[in-house]
Amino acid sequence: MSASRPATPDTGALWRALLAMQRFGWEQGVASHAAIDSGDLALARALARDAVARQDADGQLGGMDDAAAVNSGSLLEAALLLGSEDPDAAEAAQRQRWWLLRFSPRDDWGVLHHLKGATEVWADSVYMVVPALVAAGDLAPADMQYRMHREQLWDQPTGLYRHRFDMASRQFTRDAFWASGNGWIAAGVARALHLGVEAETVRERWQAETRALLDACARHERADGRFHDVLDDASSFVDGAAGLMLAYAAFTGVADGWLPARYADDASRWADAALAHVDDAGLVHDVCGAPAFDSPGTSAEAQAFAIMALAARARLG
Repeated sequence: MSASRPATPDTGALWRALLAMQRFGWEQGVASHAAIDSGDLALARALARDAVARQDADGQLGGMDDAAAVNSGSLLEAALLLGSEDPDAAEAAQRQRWWLLRFSPRDDWGVLHHLKGATEVWADSVYMVVPALVAAGDLAPADMQYRMHREQLWDQPTGLYRHRFDMASRQFTRDAFWASGNGWIAAGVARALHLGVEAETVRERWQAETRALLDACARHERADGRFHDVLDDASSFVDGAAGLMLAYAAFTGVADGWLPARYADDASRWADAALAHVDDAGLVHDVCGAPAFDSPGTSAEAQAFAIMALAARARLG
């Protein structure tokens, strides 16, 4: 592998490709995070404005008549930003907040279900819920959701998270160590920490556990700096999106001072390996592809995390 860093893709092209894509709630959410992290707060507010316009009767921002129960939480941060100057958006943000806190489907002891009409807990939910609740000032519920998801999905021998667990049957509906699922968790907790966690015991636990997760994922890195879609299954396809998620988390941890500087080297390797597959139109190829996420392709989340990883790296100076 060359010691020199590949040319950085044009961020404008990454954005054009992202904004041209059809987006569900979580995809609009990560796009808004990319705008916030890039310093384009006007774009973040614009993305939030459309999510407010599409808020459903339950209070979910960016409603698209799908089965999602928590993906709308990823839009709360931008809705709160818009709400600082728009009373209607402020009210919409509180409706979304209370959906997560009280009304969204959950198990009897409180862990949120990822989908309506199912009793499954997903790794993806950590990104959708934990930073949103931290942004809203609800640290205790954020930590509760993080701990309950960890209890159901974390595998102590490997240090990795399995993907989906059904609370009713008490069985995994997908026990794979999905690379993107682990990426969602690492990125979600890193984002929550960046937003600000005042409770020292929570902050230190989240930092230590996220560092351990990055280490566990790193053990499955391929020679080219990318990861298999299922981390421990070399027969699964190669995915660059997970590397961008993990790179974002690692760059954020180094920039915010809770990870040693050497993690920036890992993050650069993972990001550059994925960004080497960006075409002239700004599309990141060879990632876990929309809409089914079961084969290589392109996705709005990969576009967003490419932008977010670059923005986090830029904060290193």
